[in-house]
Amino acid sequence: MQFINVLFPTQHTEVHPAMISISNLTKRFGDRVVVDNLSVDIGSEIFSFLGPNGAGKTTVVNMLCGLLNRDGGEIQIAGLDPETAPGAVRRRIGLVPQETALYEYLTACENLEFHAKFYGVPRSEQQQRIHEVLELAQLTERANDRVGTYSGGMKRRLALVRALLHDPDILILDEPTLGIDVQNRNEIWHRILQLKRGKTILITTNYMDEADRLSDRCLILDEGKLIALDTPTKLKLQHAGGIRVEAVVAADRKAITQLLDRLKQISPDARFTKTSQRREFHLVLPAQGQANELLTKVSQVFREFPLVDLRDLSIRIPTLDDVFLELTGSRLRD
Repeated sequence: MQFINVLFPTQHTEVHPAMISISNLTKRFGDRVVVDNLSVDIGSEIFSFLGPNGAGKTTVVNMLCGLLNRDGGEIQIAGLDPETAPGAVRRRIGLVPQETALYEYLTACENLEFHAKFYGVPRSEQQQRIHEVLELAQLTERANDRVGTYSGGMKRRLALVRALLHDPDILILDEPTLGIDVQNRNEIWHRILQLKRGKTILITTNYMDEADRLSDRCLILDEGKLIALDTPTKLKLQHAGGIRVEAVVAADRKAITQLLDRLKQISPDARFTKTSQRREFHLVLPAQGQANELLTKVSQVFREFPLVDLRDLSIRIPTLDDVFLELTGSRLRD
């Protein structure tokens, strides 16, 4: 059952000492609590904040960057408070906001030169760093073209690497692929993974495939509250109803009952659900232990019942969308 390692790739779970520490963070807009007593430590990892629009993700980012004051709790960015030391904190952070905020009448080089000067990159290092980030963004050949002539994906890549010019310890990406086509999203994901070396990368997104592919850990926010925090794999196994074995069978009721009784010895919650006149059944097995061990046991049970004509068997691994639906009762909104 080696394929399970592809479906559930091993993810990095080691978390180094926290670069971002959030304790009992609270923010209100009028009578509405937007961030509700949030606590989490984030180390050298790719960490995703997930949630629908309005869940509080961007509000947290703004407080981390010192752009918005909190109403309660504490924030430490590399040991610094963004409210009392905003300049020092911003020098440690590279921020890619939802809006690219590029000067479209300037070239890519001119945009990067302006940013490098603004962040105090030594003059002797500016051109080398600009050359390196343009290569990373695959924009070297368009370096002297006005940004207004770029596609949306090219602008997002330029905004991403612009945040790296001052070599920050922390990279914060607020909806980094919002409104970008699939091809450009994949390219931006590739660039983000290239940037990981020793940095803390915080991503806010409501694209579940993005979080699943990139993240070491995910935090799910709903109405400003933390409702789940773990690796993508563990979240899927713990909260998304387990592994689903979809089976098309031909058998009499007695054989089906016997088979179900046998499967319940593996998982007490196992059940068949008839979905059509073709006697299709969905067997739901809550994940207990390692997924590959569970699948092996299921296969062995079916072989014990030769009178059950198994016409088709497919494995459905839960997604982070399933996790969110299970935890909140509503699908994520784009």
